[in-house]
Amino acid sequence: MEKIVHYAKKTFLALKDPYHTVITVKPGIIDSAASFLENQGEVWYTGIKNTDAIPAELKERLEERGFLIHTTDQMALGGRAIDLQLINPITGNWMTGSSSGTALNVFYGINDAGIGTDGGGSVLAPAAALNLFGFISPLIQQEKMIRYHRISTDGIGFQPAIGAITRDLDTMGKLLTPLLGYDITKFQPQEDTYTIIETEKCHSLPDIYGSREPLIEYLKSVVKSRTVVISTEGPVDVNAPGDSIFGHFDEETGRCQRRSGKGLMRVVNMSGKSALTVPAKGLGRCTVLICESRPEDIASMFQLAKAYQNQPSPLIQRYFMNFDMYFQ
Repeated sequence: MEKIVHYAKKTFLALKDPYHTVITVKPGIIDSAASFLENQGEVWYTGIKNTDAIPAELKERLEERGFLIHTTDQMALGGRAIDLQLINPITGNWMTGSSSGTALNVFYGINDAGIGTDGGGSVLAPAAALNLFGFISPLIQQEKMIRYHRISTDGIGFQPAIGAITRDLDTMGKLLTPLLGYDITKFQPQEDTYTIIETEKCHSLPDIYGSREPLIEYLKSVVKSRTVVISTEGPVDVNAPGDSIFGHFDEETGRCQRRSGKGLMRVVNMSGKSALTVPAKGLGRCTVLICESRPEDIASMFQLAKAYQNQPSPLIQRYFMNFDMYFQ
């Protein structure tokens, strides 16, 4: 009963929509939630970015595994890297895009997981900005995503990848099975079989906050099988907005864009790689782990990520996860 009440409050908050992050809500999923809790003991309310690029068959697979579709989430207009309609509740700045509402609905506790799309950091950056976990991989519905080929604001061709946002690594790990379509735990990683490249110790690395083209070439050249690149990045959109529309005008706006703290997370998808962001100490800071898009390497990356976990801020948890605050 206590869990049912908790999930009912999630829907009450989604219906109230105090932060204008929700487009639609499905209150009727409380019946499915009760059934999953009774039979399996676990259920996760899940938000979906408001885009046609996330196919129906993936949503069905999510629901079969207990990741019930709860909301359709706001996104940044035109897939922009900042969202001029939504606010980051910690900084008071414009929220990082474009899976902005999806990340915020996880942050506020409306959902336990969120599914978005990432072209040039649109899942990884919003997750990092809110100290959440983010994951993307072109292996997720790869054959369906080809039809959504785009040109970025700085002129780079790409097709978006589907990704996920959660508050903890355990939930993200469980989410991998419906996302990828197979059980990732069947691929047993062995730590002595992969190479770790830490960008802070790499002298041949291009400026990670500079132009994207050399970074794409770098990741394509160094991220091979059994290799994990680790990059410490952020604070994302704390000191300045990481937006190429703003940054393209002149040297001054370009310097501001560089201060946004978005590094390799902007080019993971454009390089065809998979990545996981793990919240680090400090607002908007994260460890970005990048690997080849193979099941074995993703399993290794998740195993390695456990060593980079930090305790979330108790104050943030206590304040923003307090549902009673909204219903006085």
